[in-house]
Amino acid sequence: RNIPLDPATLAVSGDAKAYAAAKLAGERLAMTLGGMYGDRTSFVVLRIGWCQPGENLPETLSAKGSPPDFLLEEESGGGGENSASESRGMSEGDKKDELWFKQMWLSNEDFLNYFQKALEVDVPANTLTSTNPACDYDNDEAFTHRNVRNGFVLVNAMSKNSGAKWNLEETERLLGVVSTDDSLK
Repeated sequence: RNIPLDPATLAVSGDAKAYAAAKLAGERLAMTLGGMYGDRTSFVVLRIGWCQPGENLPETLSAKGSPPDFLLEEESGGGGENSASESRGMSEGDKKDELWFKQMWLSNEDFLNYFQKALEVDVPANTLTSTNPACDYDNDEAFTHRNVRNGFVLVNAMSKNSGAKWNLEETERLLGVVSTDDSLK
């Protein structure tokens, strides 16, 4: 049965549904290939937080998640009198959206550190469980991770932002990298 898409829902979600579907499909493909060929290759999937083009500064994050138009105009020679941190006239929804982007922000430095470690990490060709001798991350007796499979690891990759809702402990443990930046400090 064909259910028509609600135009109001589409207007609010934009391309989020397509993005989420493509991301999930890519993650599942990597997990499946890791399971099939984990003895020959491995996959490290980073769920990347929010990055902006260029300098990627926390003070240029906006409720839209990207640098405000006036900053982009300045880069291209235009001008602007507003400041990125100016919140006058922001609705409560915009303030909530801006906080959301700031809590999932990933600095350029942390971005590079995560990718470097993802390239270097040794992903075991067998599933890590507390009964598996390959599980010796920090000598933790009961280490398991819901996103570790044969030849496959999936972790969050964002900076250590105050109040963030994403857990970075597994990322730190599996990749051996600790993010350093915080968009809210």
